[in-house]
Amino acid sequence: MNMGYIYVILCYALVGVSYPIAADAMNSIPPWTFTFISFLIGAVILLPIAKLVDKTRFTAIPAKSWLAIAVQALLGAVLYTAFLLYSFEYATVITSSIFSSLAPAVVLVLSALMLGESISMRKLLAIGLAVAGVLVLTVPGAESSGTTSVLGYVFLALSTLSTGGCVIAAKKLDVHLPAVTMAAGVCITGTLFSLVPALTEMADFSISSLTSSNWLVLVYYGALVWAAPYVCFYKGVTKIPASATGMAFAVIPLAATFFSIIFFGESLTMMAALSLGMVLVSILLAESRHEVEEMSSDDVSLAKIS
Repeated sequence: MNMGYIYVILCYALVGVSYPIAADAMNSIPPWTFTFISFLIGAVILLPIAKLVDKTRFTAIPAKSWLAIAVQALLGAVLYTAFLLYSFEYATVITSSIFSSLAPAVVLVLSALMLGESISMRKLLAIGLAVAGVLVLTVPGAESSGTTSVLGYVFLALSTLSTGGCVIAAKKLDVHLPAVTMAAGVCITGTLFSLVPALTEMADFSISSLTSSNWLVLVYYGALVWAAPYVCFYKGVTKIPASATGMAFAVIPLAATFFSIIFFGESLTMMAALSLGMVLVSILLAESRHEVEEMSSDDVSLAKIS
């Protein structure tokens, strides 16, 4: 099996598992402080590894490459995380994870608006199905453990839009750097972006108040939500079709839902299960045709070579 698939699936599985852990951490750690410290830990972990494995001299990386890394970090890491963490105050973990899997549909829309890519009827149907799946969550009684307010949906929408924007930016700003170096760059720029908001929070919050369990969560997040997943993502995304990466988004709600139910006592209602199913089907519907088209294109190329 192509190792690229394993890397990308592992990346999204680790991200999905982190949802209930991050939601629980918001009870004791402000969101920007959480983001800043976890990014800093991720950078501290990855910097020596990048120098050892990739032989990277970060001062030698061109400014254009740093710009691309910074844009991806701002959209796909910092803003995505900040909006997600704020949403946990107003939304349940399962709702947040399902909403986040709208990212492939958002990418389809942004690709048409910003990159001029065409949208087939199949993709339009997939977008409609994904949106309908999320709307199911707004039906009274769809959530058994807590409720999601309008503000919660706004933060989730902004988080998902940030993720989609990151994908579009990655297509426009291509960077050819080793996986560990890219992941370290994201953590470095993510630390810098979140520094000022974190310092603002620290005016009313003392780091000395963090408990040993708080620090354990922060180290976990820095290592297994920033460092390891980003290395896996950049090692895998270059080895598999873009369509396969889109389908892998489905792993996030599955991992988050499973972990929330098993370890955090949340329950999945029939309506939430229906919503999850509709969103997952929308991802498969949107990407399956793309994969067929890629295969057909490869066949044509092979025929010309023959």
